[in-house]
Amino acid sequence: MLPAPRALPAVALVDEHGRAFGPADFAGRWSFLYFGYTYCPDVCPLTLVELATLKKSLAEQLPDTRTDYYLVSVDPARDTPERLREYVTYFDADFHGLTGPMDDLKALAQETGSVFLVPEGQSEDGYLVSHSSNIALVDPEGRLAAVFTSPHAPKQLAADFGQIVAYRARR
Repeated sequence: MLPAPRALPAVALVDEHGRAFGPADFAGRWSFLYFGYTYCPDVCPLTLVELATLKKSLAEQLPDTRTDYYLVSVDPARDTPERLREYVTYFDADFHGLTGPMDDLKALAQETGSVFLVPEGQSEDGYLVSHSSNIALVDPEGRLAAVFTSPHAPKQLAADFGQIVAYRARR
């Protein structure tokens, strides 16, 4: 948990329906952001399964707390809004995808403590993207509130999130 929530950079992204999306669109609910990509062979699908498990757990533990879940693509060349929509809804019908210009994705990733590297000189479809496995938590005011590092155990994520929500409610 950050000592004080931080504003997100002014980025212009696109959601899984092709609609414009910026930091203000996170307002009104807690949002979990995972930076990954749809062609990832291992870490990304596992993390999205863990987020789906977390979502179910939080629905039971904190039914009045609104949450959303986003895969922020670090591979905008291949991850179109349509591909993101198909991919994220495989894990949960309510999950969201975000993509956009590389500079905006880098700015958002940097502010949330996430890193990625798209290799140059790879074949058009057959490359892997190196990326961290952080989950960023954005508060209902659209500010970065916490960063969860791996491993991501849904039970621990739920406990940590519950503590953050309780702490923020007291302030």
